[in-house]
Amino acid sequence: MARRARSSADVQERFAPATAAAGRGHRSKGRRLPFDQTEVLAAVCKYFCKGHTATEIREIMQKRHGVEMRREDPYQFISLAASRGWIRFIPPYEHTLREQIKNRCGWLQGVEVVHTSVFDDVGYHGARLLLELLQKHRMPPYSKDVVHVGFAGGHSMRKTAQAFAQLLREPAEGLPKTVVFHAMVTGCDVDEPSTDPNAFFTYFLQDTALQIESKFVGLHAPIVVQSKDYAALRALKGIKEAYASAQDLDIIITSGASWSDPDSMLRQYSEQSPKTREALEKAGCVCDILWRPIGRTGPIEVETEIRAMTLIELQDLPRFIAQGKHVLLVLGPCVACNRPKTEMLEVILKVTPRLITHLVVDSGTARPMFTPA
Repeated sequence: MARRARSSADVQERFAPATAAAGRGHRSKGRRLPFDQTEVLAAVCKYFCKGHTATEIREIMQKRHGVEMRREDPYQFISLAASRGWIRFIPPYEHTLREQIKNRCGWLQGVEVVHTSVFDDVGYHGARLLLELLQKHRMPPYSKDVVHVGFAGGHSMRKTAQAFAQLLREPAEGLPKTVVFHAMVTGCDVDEPSTDPNAFFTYFLQDTALQIESKFVGLHAPIVVQSKDYAALRALKGIKEAYASAQDLDIIITSGASWSDPDSMLRQYSEQSPKTREALEKAGCVCDILWRPIGRTGPIEVETEIRAMTLIELQDLPRFIAQGKHVLLVLGPCVACNRPKTEMLEVILKVTPRLITHLVVDSGTARPMFTPA
């Protein structure tokens, strides 16, 4: 009978008791090891990251550490480490595409193109650029001890927030003393509350590893509202204070979606109102930022029956930028279907006045802009 292939769950089950026992200072049951399972895992991962094959790792572990390993053991240790986030793949930058975007869009203050086809890699590099912006606001001419960062919502921003929280727990120089995190929108996906930026705050709860002091300004409001009720809702206590705090923002970080993508949250919530969808399509909606529509000439200002609650309007971004503040667009493939967002990128880079100052994008989205038809 054919041997059943092991799954990641099998690996987790096998090593969970051993690693738990190791954490309490005990050895695991089974083969006697000169040190605990977690230390074996660390050694295996080190040799793997140096480029050794599984066969070579087995030989090294036997000769240098006195550990006998079965043929599948190196793979299983590596699988366990990866599942716990202890092994990180950091994709390289695509320098040629970056220079092409910089040459075409000299007004961009910062741009990185990540050589990848999945959003997670873009989110990580977006988090790195956000960290650099924090350091920038700590230096002259800003010289701020307190920096206010506004997060948009969605799956892409959740992944970016996770990566950013991890970076804030690693040693870094020149950070402000305090970062105040603002929710720029409310969650649009009722089936996935983790996409609500209010939920991101849990990543930044104060602990001894966090390199900054964290504070929060939530936006506790309906997801989608009737446009005629929008002004009245903004005036409600609790919501009004969140909107007033928008003047303190220094950095806004957002992603976006193409209107042609069925996974677009803007498109999905507009389906609740045929009149809204018809108005946006008639106005030539191409994409959205902060769940507000954008056409080929800029933000769409047509009146719609329903709309999302957003802390700032797209029309306000040029003035925000003119004040020396920053808008970072982290644009990667659709998290759900992996569709690139080339059309959106082209529109964002062409519209004036400018809506962003910094860009992190995947190579699959950027490349078609410079590939002859």
